[in-house]
Amino acid sequence: MKVYEILPGFTNPPLELVSETIELEIEALPLEMVNWNDFPYRPDVSVQIAYNENELFLHYKVNEQSVKAEITENNGPVWTDSCVEFFISPEGNDEYYNLEMTCIGTALLGFRKKGEPAIQATAEHIDSIRRVSSLGPIPFPEQMGDTKWDITIAIPWEAFFNHTLKPIQGKKMRGNFYKCGDNLSVPHFVSWTRIKTDKPSFHVPESFGGLEFE
Repeated sequence: MKVYEILPGFTNPPLELVSETIELEIEALPLEMVNWNDFPYRPDVSVQIAYNENELFLHYKVNEQSVKAEITENNGPVWTDSCVEFFISPEGNDEYYNLEMTCIGTALLGFRKKGEPAIQATAEHIDSIRRVSSLGPIPFPEQMGDTKWDITIAIPWEAFFNHTLKPIQGKKMRGNFYKCGDNLSVPHFVSWTRIKTDKPSFHVPESFGGLEFE
């Protein structure tokens, strides 16, 4: 998958401008893989990814049959809410970062090597990740009924705290994109690429797809 540059030369562009630009210039990638038969529900989810020299940009669009945002503590169990996730392996091996974010922007960021305990990001690293959700920042219990929402995320390259990342043309990484909701009335686990495990797990770096920066 090609990852294209937008807004070159901008430092901390307004997230509204990021959203508008990414909508105009970047093709949406649908998340359609339902990997486990016990969890057949597939919400309508897509993601757009882009970058500039200062930040990596993500824009998720979701339409799901219920929505929940109860977690308010960063690095908490955000996956139990309506949650979108992005995992990236800068070197294409079994070391990777997992960024997980609820529909109101509560975030978890960690670094791990497969099979080893995670190293959680500091509050400073998480606070440096800019985000804005169409549902706002206020927590709420599960609400039933079809709900459309979107979230725009700008991740400083420095937030990937175990690496010195500077995107260059032709740089190749690996990653995956997800949507989950473990504690919703209808739990679900969908992904960009196929995951081959017996039970739901996104921490499977061998399932990551290719990301090439252009």
